Amino acid sequence: MAEIRTTFHGRLSAISRQTSLVAGRMARAQVEAASGLRYHKASDDPSRTTQVHRVREQTADLEVFIDNATWSTSVLAAADEAVTGIASTLAEARELAVQLASDTYSATARQDSVITAQAMLDRVLLFANTNLGGRYIFAGDAYDAEAYDPTTGAYLGDTGGPATEIGNGKVAATGFDGSAMLQGAGDVIVAVQDLITALNGGLADDVRAAIDGIDDAVDQLSEARTTIGGEMKRADDALEVHAAMRAQLGQLESDLTNVDSIAAYTRLFEVQTAFEAALSVTASSRSQTLFARM
Repeated sequence: MAEIRTTFHGRLSAISRQTSLVAGRMARAQVEAASGLRYHKASDDPSRTTQVHRVREQTADLEVFIDNATWSTSVLAAADEAVTGIASTLAEARELAVQLASDTYSATARQDSVITAQAMLDRVLLFANTNLGGRYIFAGDAYDAEAYDPTTGAYLGDTGGPATEIGNGKVAATGFDGSAMLQGAGDVIVAVQDLITALNGGLADDVRAAIDGIDDAVDQLSEARTTIGGEMKRADDALEVHAAMRAQLGQLESDLTNVDSIAAYTRLFEVQTAFEAALSVTASSRSQTLFARM
């Protein structure tokens, strides 16, 4: 009789273990069916968990690139607006110079126009000191302070070229060296200052000479806008590529973590059926054990 009881205990122990395994599978199936997720902890599927983590890391890196590219486009848009404003002001300065270069105007009339030209210079300096989020766009790497002295027009920045990473090995500008962009072959500051000096002197020939400096400054701004446009295209292209990549990574993560609802409930039904069968076997075995003890 002792041998019979030992046999029954062994069978009962084995059946109980099997029942526990089936119960575990059923619990997981219930979670999958309810949540639509394939796993909830790393041990559910180590290989898939590693893949999901890798996808999420790539997504996190991508979000940084997107933020950087977005910031760059904001800076570049502000820079383009500033350069456009300076170009518009120079067009007004040239018109004034052409008008007052005529001998029909007196020296006094030219001197009286100094106030108008000075206002133009102030406007140019205001654009040159464009500030976005506490950063002076045309101050190079010294962007925490004004790029130009608003009184003298002297450049206060440095020759650095701030940039941010918008992709692996790719960068876009987040600032410019104003002394190169606005004061290269044509100096937008000096051009208006020379006009003011000529007007103040009252001589038509000096005013006519100042027009050449304004034209050179306009050409300089054309090059500046080309540079800004190239940087903006680089940032915009990066944003477009990153948006597509983000969608792909999101779909990949979904494919790795989600399950088909019909398949999940089908699996749940199958496991529940197996669990109920295991319970029936366990109950029967326990009854036999009790009978054996009698």
